[in-house]
Amino acid sequence: MKIEILNAIDEEFEMCPEAFGGPLNIEEVNQAEDELKVKLPEDFKEFLLRYGSGAVGEAIVLGLREAEFVATPSFVEKSLHFRKALPKGYENFIAIGIDGAGNPVGFNSQNTEIITFDFDFSGKEIIAESFEDYLEKAIREELNIHF
Repeated sequence: MKIEILNAIDEEFEMCPEAFGGPLNIEEVNQAEDELKVKLPEDFKEFLLRYGSGAVGEAIVLGLREAEFVATPSFVEKSLHFRKALPKGYENFIAIGIDGAGNPVGFNSQNTEIITFDFDFSGKEIIAESFEDYLEKAIREELNIHF
């Protein structure tokens, strides 16, 4: 991940560590991949290993550990939940967030584009080209998603 993005997240972490779930170890990430039967993108894995979960700019990123000040349920549990609710073709969906209307934010494994799927309109919208791009937009408050 770009050093500028990591530095910006580190600043947020230093100001409010309670808004993050805390770093994971590689065994926890590997177990999540096994449960979901996918390989996670390297940028998302790096975030999980460094921060676990948390509030980054305007986004709330799910992980495996609950942050004290921000609701960050398990991305594994939410991914499995949304896989059942989403239409055919989303069997490998990985949820990294949930917007204020309850719509999933994430990626369909093997494709690293970050999307939101709107249940009201039964459609997806691409909001970032990658997780790194998603974090950069969240830091600059350019996502236009309400969490």
